[in-house]
Formats: sequence, C-alpha cells, structure tokens
Amino acid sequence: MPLQILIISDNESFTTYLGELLQRAGHLTRCVAQEKEAFPAIRRQKPDLIILALEASKIASLAIEHRVQTPSGPRSVPVIVISECLRLEAELLQVFDFIGKPLDVKRLLDDVNAVALRNGVPPQDQELDGRLAAAFSRHILSHSGLHFDRRNQPALTRGLLKRMAALRLTDFKEYLQYLKEHGEDRHELQKLLQFLTVGETYFYRYPAHFDVLKERFAGLPASGAPIRVWSAGCSTGEEPYSIAMALMEALPDWRERDIRIIATDINNRSLKRAREGVYSPWSMRITTPEQCARYFRRVGESFLIRDEVKQLVQFSHLNLSVPCRETVCDELRDLDAIFCRNVLIYFTPETAAGMLERFTAALQPAGLLFLGHSETLLQRGLDLELRRKERSFYYVKSGSAAAPGATPPPPPPQVADDGDALTDEQRRLAAAWLSEQKPWQGDDEPRPAESADSADSPGLPSPRPSPVGRGREPQPPPDSEGAPKAPARSEAPPHAPAPEDDLLQAARELFDREEFDPALEILELLLRRTPDLPDALVLKGFILAGKGALEQALATSERVLALNDLLPEGYFLKGVLLDAADRLDEAAREYRKALLLDHDFIMPRFHMGRLHLRQGRIAEGTREIRNSIRILSRCGDHETVPFSGGLTRAVCMLQLQNTLARVA
Repeated sequence: MPLQILIISDNESFTTYLGELLQRAGHLTRCVAQEKEAFPAIRRQKPDLIILALEASKIASLAIEHRVQTPSGPRSVPVIVISECLRLEAELLQVFDFIGKPLDVKRLLDDVNAVALRNGVPPQDQELDGRLAAAFSRHILSHSGLHFDRRNQPALTRGLLKRMAALRLTDFKEYLQYLKEHGEDRHELQKLLQFLTVGETYFYRYPAHFDVLKERFAGLPASGAPIRVWSAGCSTGEEPYSIAMALMEALPDWRERDIRIIATDINNRSLKRAREGVYSPWSMRITTPEQCARYFRRVGESFLIRDEVKQLVQFSHLNLSVPCRETVCDELRDLDAIFCRNVLIYFTPETAAGMLERFTAALQPAGLLFLGHSETLLQRGLDLELRRKERSFYYVKSGSAAAPGATPPPPPPQVADDGDALTDEQRRLAAAWLSEQKPWQGDDEPRPAESADSADSPGLPSPRPSPVGRGREPQPPPDSEGAPKAPARSEAPPHAPAPEDDLLQAARELFDREEFDPALEILELLLRRTPDLPDALVLKGFILAGKGALEQALATSERVLALNDLLPEGYFLKGVLLDAADRLDEAAREYRKALLLDHDFIMPRFHMGRLHLRQGRIAEGTREIRNSIRILSRCGDHETVPFSGGLTRAVCMLQLQNTLARVA
C-alpha cells in the first residue's frame, strides 16, 4: 500500500536521495526543510509516516507522537529518525525506529513496509495473560537479571505496551517474537528495559547523601589509604559524577590521593552515555551555578563533564542480581561507601536481600550505604545501623561512630520475613515511618511546619495556595493590572496536623519524586480510612493515568469533582485524561475551569497552549504559552512546578521558551 510520507530534513541532497528512493518503492513524498514549517505541514498534509533527518539539536522537539485529525477521527503518525548522533536513540523511545548513518537502506524500506502493514496501536488497558507474562519474564531474566513475577506484572505490562505502541504492534505474542529477533541488532531489549526501570536521575539527587559523604572525608589526614566508592546502578552517570564532585569539594588535595568511583550498570547504552558525559539542562536542575562553572563546560544547550571529574570514575557493565564474576568484581571490596538508590525495588525480596548482604560484606568498617528513600525498610538483620541526616537516611556498617551531624532516628518498624505481601498493619506502620522521616525535597534547610492555608508544599512556594488543594479557596479573577487578587485568609490558629495530613504529605513527596508505587500504597491506606478525601483521590487519579488505567482515572476525577467542585486539580486531571483520549474540545473546557479557579496554575495553562497549537490555533496557543512564561518568571529557578513530573522552574521555562520558539 503506498504511503504519504513527509520528509523533514535540512540537508537538500539527502532529502532528494530519500525522496527518489521512496518514490521508486511506490510511495508519495513531500519535503520540508525548515523546523518551524514542520508542525503546519503535519497538520496540513496528514502524512502516514514522518521521516526526520535534521541536525541533532533539532530532532528531540520534533520526534514526538504526532496526531492528525482526519474525517474518520484522530490518527497517530509514526516517526522514523535518521541521524549520525547515536546517543539520541536511547532518548527517543517513542519513535518507530532510529536509524544511524550511513543509512541502512534495507532497514528503512523494511520499516516503511511495516508501517504500511501496522495500522494501529495497542489499547493501553489490554491484559497480559499469565502464560505470555511468564515467557517475557524468562526472556528478560535470562538477558538482564531483572525479575518480573506475578507481583510486578502490571509494571511489565505497562513497559511492553509502551514499546508496542512505538512499534505499532497490537499483539503481545508478535512483540515477544520481535524482542527475540531484534533484542541486540536494534537494541530492543535495552529500549524495553528503560521502560521497565526508572532511569530518571539528575546531579546531586538527594543532596543530603552527598553532604554526609563530604562530612565523612572532610579534613581527612593525608595518607596512602585509597578511597573507593561504588555507584551500583549508575544509569547515565549523574550519580557517580556527583560523588566525584563531592569528594573533590571535601578533599582539597584530591589530586594527590588514590580515589576511584566504580560505577556499574546493566544497561550498556546508559553506560555509553555516562562515559560521554554530555548532559541536558534537565539533568542540571538542582546544580548550582558555581558547580556548573567548576565541573562542566557549556557547549550550546549541553553541559560536558570536565576531564578532571571523569578521571575519577570508572564505568563497567555489571548485573547485580547474579554472582559477581566480572573483572570489576575484584575491586568491590573494602569500600568506603556504596550508593545503590532506587535499584533494589526492581528485584524480588530474596534477590534484594542477597544483594544487601553482599553490599554489607563489601563495606569496610564504618562504611556507608545509601539506598533510595522508598527502600529504607529493606534492611533486615544486617550488620548495618540506620542514621538520619536532615531529611534523608543512610546506613553505617556497625562498630563505627556516628557520622558528624547525624542523629539516630527511632528504630524502624520490623517487617516480617515470611512471604512477600505486607499486611495492612505493616503498610500502616511503613507509611507512618516514611511520613515521620520527611524525605529530602532539595532544600538546604528543613521547612517549617505549615498550616492548612499555607503556600505550596511541595510545589511552587509562591503566594498562590497549595497546588494540591488542602482546603483552599478558589482564586478570584485577575484585576485590571493582570495580577490575581489575593484571597481572604482566615486567622485560625495553627494546629498540629492530623495523621491523615501526614500520610497525604508523604504521598505528595513520593509523587513529586515520581516514586508512584509507594505513593499509591500510602494513598490506598489513607483512602481506606477516609474514602472521600479529594486531595488523595487527585493524586491517585494521576498515578492511575500514568499506569494506563485511563477509564479508572477518569472515574476517579469525576468522583473528586462530585466531592469538591472548586478543586482546580480535579478539573486539570479530567482535562489531561480527555486530552489523552483526543476529546480535545472537552479537555479544553476542563483546563479553562481549572484556570478560572486558579489563574496561576501553570500546568493546565501549558496544556491548554499545546492543545491550541495541535489544533492549528497558533495565536491562542502562543498567548497561553506567553502567559505561562510570565507567571513562571515570578518563581525561583530551583522550585518545582506542581504536576509537571518534577520539573524545576528553570527547566519548565526552557521547555516553554522552546515551544514558543517553534511557532512564534
């Protein structure tokens, strides 16, 4: 079947070559040379396939899921990227295919034929039967060490459906065959793994951990003793490079010392990017200007790690779940510290317990172990002592003195060893423990306790009420100067938060860190106690939407608005869900309701602007984007934008400006 193919390329000779190649294969082609012409061309021409062959810096903004409105309804347009910038492949996981240069002509023509045959995308709510789930689990386990049993089958299903949607495969059995055939030559296994694990990271994530590391080594007498730190599950390198920077700050004579950070990961493509040491502003979102200047070199929009930092880090491939037989394993002993954060959650309890035993054995006395905030209850009967530093946690191998500035917290609740599932009482104790400890949010100082009508926590700490609506009043419309009038505030005396408030705050903090499963556990516990709590239901709705349970999330949004029809987040949640279902006019109405209630709520305004642009209403879209920039300019660079997926003000501003630049 001949396809209508839109070629977007800034290389005239390559465009001509591609056009002739595809026309000989029986397809119709049109070409666009300028980036800003791309979106209008997609809306106007309604292609069956888009081929991007642009300068690397221009690809990411265009390599998104494009949808066009046709007489038979909305249709998703697949995208093929052709580029010599191979590191982009690991980032562009939603495109149909990424082909490096020099061009593999057979692969391109095979892709085009596959697009012609694959007419749809899989429903994101379809079930994976137990037999196929076991087949996928065996294949992934044998090639990666990650284990997906019945308990975490929903996470496996979500990851499979995302890759199937990119490839336009609608049958799990067909995708399993594709995975087996192209796991290596097209890096399909690595692409799938990036959906099965949370690879999101950034420099100095959980800053208190690096403060502890610096305190441990600050003022260390000059000696010949080597310093060894292991970053286990290093992803794309932000963590081990942050460790190196912390040691450089703690030790003025670091050049004269024997320092090595051993960084390991199972994902070879992540390791490649880590060795390259090239990062976007997204990875720098809590890095200070002084740290940027000292440890990075700015080239355009990219940040390059300086060689003096790189030389302290050694990257190696390692599967944590199996006995250590790699060459690097000889170095994993007598370690001063181990960072293994947000990694153990991807393994069975038995495997995780074995890994913790190996970590403990690999530490020297007084060695430090840093886990993720959602992993603080994993330590069971090991030779480790829990320590608290401000709003974060870490472990010290027993027999050591407490680290400077650290105070031991109350003992955590004990989790029974028999069986995987936790009882309701154990979940309640775990949630209470987590909320009591107040995990780190990125501030330098602990925040004071807030009253029910205080400013944002954990979102934008601006004059507007909390983005998650704790008893908030609707915002009045703007005055004649364009600024929103301040709502009247009650003078109620401060009071101690109820246990429900503590649990809700803990869930919010986990939600903002994108640790959705532990957040959902706390929300479910809270909703068993108080079923009609709108703020908890809003967070649950967003998590359900992220898991692909769109109908359930939509029902949750309706319930929220039935309980509180003045809650802007409820209308925003409903708008996002309608938007995802291509019910664009209905989505726009919900976004408008959210903005009528809260004029300064950034995300519905941003979504409204993008919705206008998708529908070709350029003037309305640019107006909303400009208004978003104006509102966002009042906030500090490192403040988090509520419901943005953890974006800081600086990164969100960059996205808004890039969006505006493409259409202005």
